[in-house]
This record gives sequence, structure tokens and C-alpha cells, in this order.
Amino acid sequence: MSFKLSIIIGLDESDNNLDKIKQSIDSVLAAYIEGTEIILAADLPVGDVKELVSGYKEKYPDIIKVLYTSERRSKGGAYNLALRNSEAEWVSFMNAGDTVAPTFVKTLLKKAEETSAEVIDCANDSKDNEADAEIFKQLPEMEEDEKKAILIVNPGMMESKIFKREIFEKNGLWFPEKILFEKLGIGRLALACADKFEYVDECLYFFDKDAKANYEEEVLYDRLDVMTFFIEECYKREILEEYPEEVEGAVIDDMYMKTLFAYIAATPAAKRKKSFLEMLQNAILDCFPEFETNPYYYEKYDDDIKDLVSLHIEAPGKFLKAVKDFDSVEFE
Repeated sequence: MSFKLSIIIGLDESDNNLDKIKQSIDSVLAAYIEGTEIILAADLPVGDVKELVSGYKEKYPDIIKVLYTSERRSKGGAYNLALRNSEAEWVSFMNAGDTVAPTFVKTLLKKAEETSAEVIDCANDSKDNEADAEIFKQLPEMEEDEKKAILIVNPGMMESKIFKREIFEKNGLWFPEKILFEKLGIGRLALACADKFEYVDECLYFFDKDAKANYEEEVLYDRLDVMTFFIEECYKREILEEYPEEVEGAVIDDMYMKTLFAYIAATPAAKRKKSFLEMLQNAILDCFPEFETNPYYYEKYDDDIKDLVSLHIEAPGKFLKAVKDFDSVEFE
């Protein structure tokens, strides 16, 4: 049977809440239309998870595919396994615990049929959706190169999109494996490789509000590794050459700013380390030594935040003292 859309639900060792996995699968089943398949791709799942997804496969053998990695490869590895096993025209990538509206599949595929777009997005219930939506609604008035530049800097959430599968196949795009934050770079790369983007201003994707992001120090190193991956891929594909300010703006935002302030938000003052701040200082300066002149950075952040960033770049120890009285929740 040929499929129009593969909805890929990636699972790794942190996805051990059976109720959350079940609510995601059930929401996709409620959104099912003919031509849809569900791929449950799990990174070395534990017994209970295996039993649950196997049960769904037995109940819906024609529309559910279950795949397991043969070694620990993280969620990025699970998504890659699913991509290699999908033959659908379109693919989407879903987190366990998230849900979609009953009209998610029908609405996005209808938009795909009406346009020649290679990526279709919809509104979602993330905290950034309002700002993303304002940007996306302005895109039809822009030239294609301008649209692509904007999307590299402001890609929105990867989960609420459907992508032409050939974007990944033709361009050799694969999720980074064995690290966290696997969607950060690949979502931007897919948009950079796509010829046309369309947006549906209707909230059809819902994130798990109980999910807690892990911003411990050792986890944040993965964020840096993902953005190193992103820079290297942009260089290989000449995206960095064509859109230097946009790639730099993306790295400033995802690699540097969110890592810096997530670390302050998640780490009590007494446990914050100057060595970590120095590592982060070196990481951004090695990539983009003049990043504070980037127009996207300059326009996005207010003066108080930029003053703190300048202090961090000048002297991480002084920055540490400047934020010592900030409660660990202030930057969340």
C-alpha cells in the first residue's frame, strides 16, 4: 500500500510513560484519513513500551509500522530509521506526549494539494507560536530568497510541520544521532533546502504541557554539538555562504543565547561554574567572533540582555557575579 503521509513518533529511553505514548498514538488515529501511516520508531525500547506499541501494530497492521534500533542511537537515530523505512510523499515528526487535532492530517494535506509547497506548517500551542505566526503570515508578500532567509532565523517548531520526504532523501539530510536536541539544526536545514513554504493559521498541534526540559550542565553540551552539526552542514551545502547573517543569527539564538540563559535558569547560583561559562564564551567566539554586530541579534534582544551578554563575553567571572542574585526560575 502506498502512503501519502508518514507520521513518525520517535521514542527514546526517556519516553517511558505509557499513557503519554498512548495519547499521542490515539490522537493520530483520530486524525487518520486514507493514505496515512503511523511509524512508531523506538531507540532500544524497554519491555513495557515494546508491548504497548506491538499491541497497536497488531490492532492496526495496515497503517501502523513499528521499528526498533539495534543499538543506542537516541531519538535522532529513531527518526532516521523511520525516514529510511518510509515511502510516503510527506513525513512529519512527533514527540511522545504531544497530540494533534482531528483535522491535522486532512487540513495540511489539503493545503499541500492546493499549493506547490514542500513544507506545510500550522499553528501550535507553544509559547513562541504567536511571534512565529506573525512572521509566517507576512511571508506571502516576500520574495523567495527573503522568505528562506527569514525561515533560517525563525523556523518555528519542527513538530507542527509536514515535509516532502524527498527534501531529506535528495539532500542527504539526517538527524544527528546519540545526542539530544536532535531537531534544532535539521529543521532549519530542511527549510533551507525547500523551495516553498506554506502556513495554515489554525492551531492543529499541541505540545505535552507536562513535559519538563532537561537543562542540566551535561545536557547543554549536546546543544552545542547540535549547532556545530548545523554550522558544518550549512558550510557543506553553501547555505552559510549564501545566508551568512541568518546562519549566524540562528547559532546565536539556539547555540549561545538559549544555552547561556537555560544554564542560569536551571542551575542554582551556588552551583554555577565559571568553567562552563568560559567554555560557552569560547564556543561562540570560535564560530562568530563579532556576533554582537549581527542585525538579527541586535533587533531581537533588549538592551539589558545584551548588556549581560557583553559582560559574559568580556569576563565570565564578572557575569557570574552579576547574575548571582537571580533566582533559578527568572529566565525560564
